[in-house]
Amino acid sequence: MDLAKELGSGDEYSTQRLCLYIPDRDKDGRAVLNHEGWVKEAREILSRIGGGCTALPPADGTWEKDDGEILWEKTRLVYCFIDTDRFEANIANLRRFLHRFGRETNQGEVVVEFDGQFYRIRTFDK
Repeated sequence: MDLAKELGSGDEYSTQRLCLYIPDRDKDGRAVLNHEGWVKEAREILSRIGGGCTALPPADGTWEKDDGEILWEKTRLVYCFIDTDRFEANIANLRRFLHRFGRETNQGEVVVEFDGQFYRIRTFDK
């Protein structure tokens, strides 16, 4: 079956999903200031990468710190299906955002899920 034809869509489609995890807590359990501002910025970047994006309501999350303590947080998942050319054109902007988020909100790690792979950023650019 030609699904694109059956649905009446164009021939182009995206298969690779890019998802950012934006927690509402820092690595010490303190609230991230302007959390929704960070989510908005993530949405803008992913919209440039995929032509649009979706931000899910907060999900209950936990994160195990290096000392074994479990940190409880609410995490917004922001995702898009990428356009390869737009992704390549915006990768530097994405990196700047991720590292700035990690640095300015005191994160232990910032995570990105792409195409079934889970990337952990623990050292942030200055």
